[in-house]
Amino acid sequence: MNDLRAELMRGRDDALPEFSIVLPSGWSEFDASPSSEHDLVDRAAKRLRSAHRPDLLAQLRALTGRAFAGMRGAQTVRFYIQTEAWEEDLVLPLSITASVRTAPAGGSLDELVVDLIRTKGGTSLQGDTRFVRWETHSEVAVGTATVGQMTTAYVTPIPGSDRSKALQLTAVVVHPRDGTYTRETPIIADMFALADAIVSTLTWQSA
Repeated sequence: MNDLRAELMRGRDDALPEFSIVLPSGWSEFDASPSSEHDLVDRAAKRLRSAHRPDLLAQLRALTGRAFAGMRGAQTVRFYIQTEAWEEDLVLPLSITASVRTAPAGGSLDELVVDLIRTKGGTSLQGDTRFVRWETHSEVAVGTATVGQMTTAYVTPIPGSDRSKALQLTAVVVHPRDGTYTRETPIIADMFALADAIVSTLTWQSA
């Protein structure tokens, strides 16, 4: 992780540099603005109408509103989801968010890096030492139901931040809470392999 620590020690700039990620076909990039929220609700509403389930629209609006409020509260700057189905109408229950993490009182994020490695099993991203990668698993409420949520998070220093800021990319897979899904389940493993591949394409405009 020496490369990561060295990168975190470069000069400071409060502005977030532009960055890009290569997405698979059928995926789209959004920000956490109200206009993106309305766009996604409109897209989902069309699918519900075509599926003859307009009765779910009110619940969808409420869930989407809470999700966007949470993203804005977490300093999410972009998020990525599949918006067009693949073959056999396959849409993956996978999303990736990008948010900014800032060290307290303008300090350093070195302690965060050390803690992720020591307590959460953080590693590089398949040898790419720009990132620290770690995994978690939890249960979350979705409407009146509770589902399982597997997460892989990646943190990488923001160029020019003098090790005080990092970009965190968080890949989330939601699954039924029935005990049949683990990280080793083929579809779950494939989705997180895809997330690893997507995140590895991160490039900074200033780099």
